[in-house]
Amino acid sequence: MVMCPFCDGQGVINKAKVIKNDMLIFICDECDTVWLTNDIREDNCVNYHKFINEQGLKGLWSELYDIKRI
Repeated sequence: MVMCPFCDGQGVINKAKVIKNDMLIFICDECDTVWLTNDIREDNCVNYHKFINEQGLKGLWSELYDIKRI
């Protein structure tokens, strides 16, 4: 398992795809921080709600599919 660098061992990173466009993302199941590559660092992430709103979606986990822990 890959742990989120922001969640002090509480958040696990999941690989998922955005339903609307099949875009692959990596997301913390605790704080919803998103990475666009599997290079999980504090300095290359984006806010999930901002990112998903830019995709024209509401920011719900139900807008993701094929969610798997990495």
